Amino acid sequence: MTFSRLALALGALLLVGCKNTDMPEEIASVFVEASPSVGGSMKQEVRLPVSGVSITVMTRALVPAEEILGTQPITSGDPDLRQEFLLVQLDRQGAIDVMNYSREARGRHFVLVINDTAVGIMPIDRQISDGNLMFHVEKKGLSNTEAVMDISKRLNISSLKVRKIKEAERK
Repeated sequence: MTFSRLALALGALLLVGCKNTDMPEEIASVFVEASPSVGGSMKQEVRLPVSGVSITVMTRALVPAEEILGTQPITSGDPDLRQEFLLVQLDRQGAIDVMNYSREARGRHFVLVINDTAVGIMPIDRQISDGNLMFHVEKKGLSNTEAVMDISKRLNISSLKVRKIKEAERK
């Protein structure tokens, strides 16, 4: 997890200079639950901050920060059990990677990680072909609704900064 974020941050610093204060503070990535057959060096355990749910994920993100277009709070579920979720929208490459992975991964989970901290989980119960992931998120000291709103706002700011850095690289 750390290497890809470090490479992105260092590349951005070299590209735009050290004086730039427009660096993203939070780097979000989507990881996948590791198969039990995967070797120990290719997986690591992460834990959600409130529930304490522990999940073993691959060490390399399926969807890196630069493939996340934005987020949005949404309400979903049965009328009696409605909850707030964080909708994470992916660019074309991220959507293709998720579609290909989710075809064979029913029963596993996607995990949303921000700066090496797991904050959200999404079960894979079908193939996802639209590039939209819906995470249940947690943040210590905040209710479900507050956590969704806070994380969405912060990730949208960071996503915009990552896209600006990506566009500057193309020039």
